[in-house]
Amino acid sequence: MKSQSDLHMLLHDADLDDDLKAIAHKVESNERISFEEGVLLYEKAELPYLGILANYIRHKRHGNNVYFNRNFHIEPTNLCVYDCKFCSYSRLIKQKL
Repeated sequence: MKSQSDLHMLLHDADLDDDLKAIAHKVESNERISFEEGVLLYEKAELPYLGILANYIRHKRHGNNVYFNRNFHIEPTNLCVYDCKFCSYSRLIKQKL
């Protein structure tokens, strides 16, 4: 399994920051990371490192299956009455501005 060998490579990388290595050990042990560790990942981790961790978790949970969500819709107007937090069309978001 390539994702396991990639994680193994991270765990034995002498140049990897000790805090990042500790997070990789937690991922290997199926432990949750803390909020502070998430912030550390945001501030210090490079994209390939994050990709290795994410792929390891995905492969462990779903094997070789990959899932994606295609969400496509066309807004008929530039206002919406719903309260979605991610959408720029929400009337409530515009009222707060």
